[in-house]
Amino acid sequence: MYNGVFHALVMVATLACQQGERREATGDVAGVLPTAPVPIPSTDPDVRAAQTALAEGRAVLATKTIMPVLRAPERRTPEALLVAARAAADWRGWTLVRATLAFEPWLSTRFNGEGLELLARSALARDETVEARKYAEAALRAGSEPGARAARLVLLARALDRLDVRDSAAATYRRAADMLPSARDWLLLRAAGSTTDAGARDRLYGAVKVAAARGRIANTEAQALERFGMNLAAANAYEKIGDLPSAYRLRLASDNAGQRATLRAGLLGYLQRDASGDDLQRGLEVLDAAYPRLDLTSELIATRRSAEGGVPSRAVAGFSRLPTAALTDADVIAWARALIAIGRPVDAATRIRTRTFGAAAAAEAMYLRGLGLVRSGRTTAARTTLRQLVARHRTTTYAADALYLLADIESDGRDARARDLFSQSCLSKPAGGFSDNACFRSGILSYVLGNTARAASAFDEVEARFPNSSEALPALYWSGRAWERARNQAFARERWSRVMEREPYSYYSTLAAKRLGVAPLAPPPSSLPRSPQFQPALARAAVLDQLGMEVEERHEYDGIESAATEKPELTLAAGAALLDRGEVTRAIRLGWRAIVAGRAPGDSTAKPDERGYALVYPMLRDVEVELVARAHEHNLDPALVAAVIRQESSWNPRAVSRAGARGLMQVMPSVGQDIARSRRYPMWDPGLLFDPEVSLDLGTTHLRAALSSYSSPHRALAAYNAGGSRVRRWVRRAGAGDPELFVERIPFPETRDYVRIVLRNAEMYRSLHGLTK
Repeated sequence: MYNGVFHALVMVATLACQQGERREATGDVAGVLPTAPVPIPSTDPDVRAAQTALAEGRAVLATKTIMPVLRAPERRTPEALLVAARAAADWRGWTLVRATLAFEPWLSTRFNGEGLELLARSALARDETVEARKYAEAALRAGSEPGARAARLVLLARALDRLDVRDSAAATYRRAADMLPSARDWLLLRAAGSTTDAGARDRLYGAVKVAAARGRIANTEAQALERFGMNLAAANAYEKIGDLPSAYRLRLASDNAGQRATLRAGLLGYLQRDASGDDLQRGLEVLDAAYPRLDLTSELIATRRSAEGGVPSRAVAGFSRLPTAALTDADVIAWARALIAIGRPVDAATRIRTRTFGAAAAAEAMYLRGLGLVRSGRTTAARTTLRQLVARHRTTTYAADALYLLADIESDGRDARARDLFSQSCLSKPAGGFSDNACFRSGILSYVLGNTARAASAFDEVEARFPNSSEALPALYWSGRAWERARNQAFARERWSRVMEREPYSYYSTLAAKRLGVAPLAPPPSSLPRSPQFQPALARAAVLDQLGMEVEERHEYDGIESAATEKPELTLAAGAALLDRGEVTRAIRLGWRAIVAGRAPGDSTAKPDERGYALVYPMLRDVEVELVARAHEHNLDPALVAAVIRQESSWNPRAVSRAGARGLMQVMPSVGQDIARSRRYPMWDPGLLFDPEVSLDLGTTHLRAALSSYSSPHRALAAYNAGGSRVRRWVRRAGAGDPELFVERIPFPETRDYVRIVLRNAEMYRSLHGLTK
């Protein structure tokens, strides 16, 4: 948020200091966010326009407006430079802030040192701590009103804290706490974390009153003890809060050699019995750091636990260190699965090939070898291995899955052969892990090949044999289409009606409604309840955000979410409060919780609380106007744009994918740069993609290009997700002229689900938010 806005915010908080403690106790937090920054007088119309854009919350527009000004020497005034830095800071363009201000001679004499403050914030964000301290101290010397001084004290304290200048950091945090009632408790916690004296820390803890901050005292104490080198005391403190990996790490760093064997046994026991998820990963890292060369038994325990617990890279490393003679058949199979999981299918296939397996493991081993060969593109060798598996181990589940893989190999061009193999996998006894999907794909290919009776039979087989499968609903819909083609309208309509009854707001329910000639079902628009209970936490979180105390801000939101867990009647109000602050992922979680809570266990007549769908399919109100404007500019359906955002980023403007895509519409930086150039952006920074306005501008341009290249949104969405070259291959498949068939024949499950979900989301946004062309 714009820096001048925060100055006004902390001014309000400072003026309320006299009654801050009393008001905090009653939940009336001092400090209301102003709606506009304090303007800087300027005769330049573009500088004034940029400030107007900032006041409207359009920081990137402000940057676009001001950058041409800075390129003209006669217009490059201190006023223009400061407005440019304010705008860049608002969208977190910290490198640009530094480039704009760092070498200006007027920083300490103009604008009450605000330029120095912006440089301090930039340096902290770029982890240039020495530079941050220098600028924060200079900003304080420049003089300012109390609100700005409080903000600068926090900046200085953060820099001192990172530099481990403890006493000065603690004292500066305490000074800032006295000036900022809304952030007082969290600043006192930070002061405690830099205070060596235990009694002084206890006094600081005693002054903390806000529940969310009090809940972090034990964590702060553990971290402080570790920071001060009191490892054993810190280990005990971490153990009390359930952080066993940290406890073991510190004990191993402290204990003498005589204790290491005992600690190793304890850590291995913890990893075997209790650790999971992130704790398992961290515990394994502690083990490996402390014991680079484990004995055989210990390495087997750690490696097997890695494989079981979903840490494939550690499993691969561990199995590689172990002698082959020590490995069981199950170990080698786990090794192969881990290799496939980390993208080394050739190594997995080779690992299986070099071992002779016993009868109990032979089928699974052959299947994994075949899977590795398929994943590595060695289809000839894969066919041989998988056919041998079917011949030798017909009565195992792996035979059914081998048939599925064989069918998948044939499905790109040999539809009849693929259909027959899918059918065999579908009907195999015992069924394999993919037999339900095999039945469905057998039905789709039978439909494509014109054998409607066989298609209907395959679709109905899914419901008969796999009623709880995720394929049951799509099979029921396609059974209706098969029976419709067979001219049995009664059977067709009966199946489509059941689709709408089972999952009324699904992709297939929308399709069924259109087949039945009725309006698609969707939850009605509804207003969410509000509760004043959350306003103090929201106000504190807003101040913490401006102070750059993001960890503490998250803890305030954690407190709101926890309140909904403890009091289910507050779930929707908590979700609405979090949505207002842009905490969309949390709001979505609470929306689903409200929906599920409305379904009483064992009561088939119970209906979900449909108000929760307003959280599950949210809309950020400060983004809606821009979304509609950009959609209309590119002749896009606003509901489709909102649906893409919901699937791409869940409305998180700061989202980053594993591939590096950023922002609401998950645009890759390289793509964004090309589009920005075509849109005549006056400058480029990948950080711009985190700005909702930029993401919408560039993302809708990209989506429009995809839609313009294809005859249906189904193909365009597939191209948006998987790339145009793949879609050009897929459209040549039999049946691809039917948009619904095109979707079902997409070979990538991720892309197939993406298209279905986005099209379903669009219907929800039309209903819940009234988004129409």
